[in-house]
Amino acid sequence: MLYRLLLRRFPQRYSQRFPHKAPQFSPQALAQMLTGAIALAVLCGCTTTPLQTARPQAVPLPDYERVVTPPGDTQRERIVDIAMQEWRKWGSQVVRIGRDDSACVTQSPLPAPVIQAPADDSDGGDVSSQPSADTNSDENDRTSDCVRFPDGTGMEATPQGCRMAQRYWAIVGEAPDCRQITQGAWAWSAVFISWVMRKAGLDNDQFLTGQSHSMYVVDARDGILPRPAFHIEPTPAVPRPGDLICAGRGRDKYISSPDEIGFGTTPMHCDIVVKVDPAARVVKAIGGNVQQSVSMDVIDMNDAGQLDSFTNAHMPWLLLMRSNLQ
Repeated sequence: MLYRLLLRRFPQRYSQRFPHKAPQFSPQALAQMLTGAIALAVLCGCTTTPLQTARPQAVPLPDYERVVTPPGDTQRERIVDIAMQEWRKWGSQVVRIGRDDSACVTQSPLPAPVIQAPADDSDGGDVSSQPSADTNSDENDRTSDCVRFPDGTGMEATPQGCRMAQRYWAIVGEAPDCRQITQGAWAWSAVFISWVMRKAGLDNDQFLTGQSHSMYVVDARDGILPRPAFHIEPTPAVPRPGDLICAGRGRDKYISSPDEIGFGTTPMHCDIVVKVDPAARVVKAIGGNVQQSVSMDVIDMNDAGQLDSFTNAHMPWLLLMRSNLQ
């Protein structure tokens, strides 16, 4: 029983790849071992070491950073409420991800930027709504009514946007300056998700924060947490409010299975689902670092009312992180 308890507390991320057989002890032997360990600790004046999580976690932010949500909210509802509150603080930017493979800003607190030829984002930041790398300048000119904010512009480049993005980085113990906030190496969409989950009250047994989406996606896929807040479902699927929807990007934009995701190495983007309209076949989801802001993506589903990996090639949605929360 003790050995199994320890296994639950310290899950093995890759145990399925490296199978092992647990040593067998009799109950009497286990009791003697435990008694001896306690006695040795008392004699030595030793203190027990706090149990550690699967990876280091930053100290939670102070109470004054807490987001006020309606009384009686469940954790799932709290996640949606907090995401919506942050979206409004950023000016309620909206990005339409349509069946024509476009990703256009349809509402923004900022004026439309000067249209320039898009840069290749294959190794760039964690931004879900940049122009596709294969879009040439002629096509961009023909779609000049499709507003986009390139790197170094948008709300993240404003003093207010910088301060808010720095709050998200603090949840993983980092403190980038305002110049770094606008750079791909400091893309902040994963820390936005991490910040929302902590603000919603999820603890280390439910969700571990991370600088990369693929960290917590692999956590859910491999079942490393004692009380996971999410589990993985491949697309096509019907999302629900409080779920996360995730896609590969850059060099891994078209991976075909969640099994291909590497811990901290696969570039991805995830959004928090806040509303689903089955009649209109539309999903509304909020994500960080989307067109250089916290934006609401309005996403077309397929004819069956599902999110899939091919209805919009701009964001080939690979999986849902389905919420286990009430």
